[in-house]
Amino acid sequence: MDIKEKKRYSEAFKLKVMEELRDGKWKTVADAATAYGVHENCVRYWMKRLGFEHLKGRIIYVKTATEIDEIKRLKAEVRQLKERLADEVLDHKIDEVALRIACRNLGTTPDELKKKNGVGSCT
Repeated sequence: MDIKEKKRYSEAFKLKVMEELRDGKWKTVADAATAYGVHENCVRYWMKRLGFEHLKGRIIYVKTATEIDEIKRLKAEVRQLKERLADEVLDHKIDEVALRIACRNLGTTPDELKKKNGVGSCT
């Protein structure tokens, strides 16, 4: 018969883990649990029992100045790309409307006009 060994942790140890979480030594509960070889659910139970529930779900990021600069640069790049995409979408819509107007004036359909002018041909 396999008997599980039950581990008991001192209150001082539990408080140490909670304080390290509070002070940002660990980014997540899982990080603290892994570092000490404790099950994550145990740490969450200690949080509840010891009054550290406000730390649940808390993620702390420590960023260097270069990381912050890189994030700013990437956000600016994303903003520029979104603006360019919006411009391209508007240009496409304008082209579609212009094509419909031209077809109406010529008394044809867009497909007939494309076929007649060889647009969209695979050859």
